[in-house]
Amino acid sequence: MVALPPTSTGLRAPVHPSVDMEWSDDPLVWDGLDDLLLNAWPDLKRFLDAMHEHRGELNPHWRGMLFGGLGQLCAAYSTSRNEANEPRQAFAVALETMAANPAFVMMMQGQMNAMVDGAVEGLEGME
Repeated sequence: MVALPPTSTGLRAPVHPSVDMEWSDDPLVWDGLDDLLLNAWPDLKRFLDAMHEHRGELNPHWRGMLFGGLGQLCAAYSTSRNEANEPRQAFAVALETMAANPAFVMMMQGQMNAMVDGAVEGLEGME
């Protein structure tokens, strides 16, 4: 176990064994991600279930980000961990699942279209 020195807030800040370590090799990253996604999922699911009734009131981009992005990521991660996958594998599965979600894909396409439209408008203004 890595020692955690106290901080000014009383919380303990992690001491990394190696500053040269890549984030993907850092066990503190995976432990933190695992705790975050597993603990967040029950409350997030309750929230998404309640919001589902009002989904038509949401901007399509926000709806895609909320349901197809964040919700899908947490749900897939939790399911994958319950199937005994390690955090790294569960995260990969969750990202693939989220990226394949049609609502998330539409949200990303809309964002890309808006960025391209903004760039084209900027170029047209330079003429």
